[in-house]
Amino acid sequence: MQQISQCISMVKSLSLLTDRQIQVLRLRKRGLTQEETAKQLKTTRENVSILESRARRNITRARTTIEILEDLGVAVRVVIKPETPVLEMSKIIIKRADNANVKIKIDCIDLLERIKMKARNKIKGKKVVEAISVTVLPYGDLIVD
Repeated sequence: MQQISQCISMVKSLSLLTDRQIQVLRLRKRGLTQEETAKQLKTTRENVSILESRARRNITRARTTIEILEDLGVAVRVVIKPETPVLEMSKIIIKRADNANVKIKIDCIDLLERIKMKARNKIKGKKVVEAISVTVLPYGDLIVD
């Protein structure tokens, strides 16, 4: 149990991506080449390549860590199925988190808003149209996929 606590503390304290790495990933997601990204950020293409590579490596590490926490039973993944009414999402997530003894840091309204913001293309009107995965981390934060 102490190892789990240490792992949770480590995850909580880590900032896995630098601001610059996030900038690079955002520009690359918009379709810019590494060269175009470098020009916009006033750096070299090589530096953009390094930043992007390190960011992707850190994202992979974060995903692996979340999977380990789920396997240990200290993080909860909830999949909201299509056709679920939007107003039911928070109830489903909170119930699963409570069953795992994980306390969510935010209230129902903020929970719904965060999901709607992160997964807006998976919600149409008052229903979920594509499965939404929500991971509740041991310290109460959420990851919405």
